[in-house]
Amino acid sequence: MNALLKPFILALDTSHLAGWIRDSLSRKSAERQQARGFSEWLKNRGVLPILTLHHLEELCAHEDAGLVQSRIRFLHSLPFIARIAHRGPPTAPGGVTSMMGAEVLAAYANPEFDAVRVRDAAAVYLIQVGSGEDFLGPDPDLLLALREIFLERSRNARALVAVTRTNVVDISTKPISELLNGQFRTEEGVRRQLEVIEGSLALDILRHGDKRIEEPRAVSAGFIRQVADAIDNLPQSAAALIWESLAAQGVEPSDVRADATVGEVLEYGLFLQQMRISTQDSGIPFRDLKRSVSMDRVPSWIISSELRRHGPPLKERKGSELNDTHLACLAAYADLTLVDKRTLEGFRRARWKVPGLNLICGGVDRASNYHDVSALVGP
Repeated sequence: MNALLKPFILALDTSHLAGWIRDSLSRKSAERQQARGFSEWLKNRGVLPILTLHHLEELCAHEDAGLVQSRIRFLHSLPFIARIAHRGPPTAPGGVTSMMGAEVLAAYANPEFDAVRVRDAAAVYLIQVGSGEDFLGPDPDLLLALREIFLERSRNARALVAVTRTNVVDISTKPISELLNGQFRTEEGVRRQLEVIEGSLALDILRHGDKRIEEPRAVSAGFIRQVADAIDNLPQSAAALIWESLAAQGVEPSDVRADATVGEVLEYGLFLQQMRISTQDSGIPFRDLKRSVSMDRVPSWIISSELRRHGPPLKERKGSELNDTHLACLAAYADLTLVDKRTLEGFRRARWKVPGLNLICGGVDRASNYHDVSALVGP
């Protein structure tokens, strides 16, 4: 009874879920027995795996529709799980946007709360316990329609990570004041510079981008084309261009310190963008949220931003990095969150440099296979 009242929340890596499902449906009795043993251990130990939209997306982003169907049906059959709740349809799977939305609203309603108390207040709404059917709805096969969408999102993530995580052009440490006081190049000069950047970016994607990107040059060209298309509509000064761009993120001149770097300003703009998206249906004016909720009070933002800042360098920037970071945010709500090798190293570095991270995160570890997890939790 105590185990049911106080379950141990376990955030499995998607690879663990895929292995568990595979063995459960295997033709080999030894593998099926191993999967049953894991299921029994979860039940007897009072461990609830927590599922999110990001788990579902990774499991469904596969070319084999039959495999995807078997994965969905397996999740649907689970008798007891924890899940992230979603604002909106009761059976819609929640993810990091749901987490951030709940945290921002908790911080707004309780301006005296620090990140730990914000997390605790958000958890009351966010963490729900039920069955796989509660997570996916009454007819799991309907979710097969999402497979193509998830596949496309996976392909887009490869290009997005390749472009946004590059350091081909890095001005993050430059003072924002230097940009504001800068001068425009001529239109022809800008176009020549973009051609140089396009070539450098294509080479960087070839060397360090996701190896599944078939045409690095096309990804680079597509990004530069978006930049070039805006040249004809540039404002009259560099300062006007910068403030216009920042305003689209929600950043106002009064938000920017005189000594701020470009990286700091863009980081704040990203936070505001994510806050706006995650609370768009709350009915609360965004300016009110912006005045009340700071970055250091939102657990999911703290985790994701510190992992970006302190994560080890990558030889290959895989599209799966996005989902890995989203799933890492479960560390604020799970008793144990299992991550890949790189993310674990990111947590190690971040915990050492940002002690406050330890206050909002539970245990974080790595397991090669799902059947190795019990050794991390205990009998």
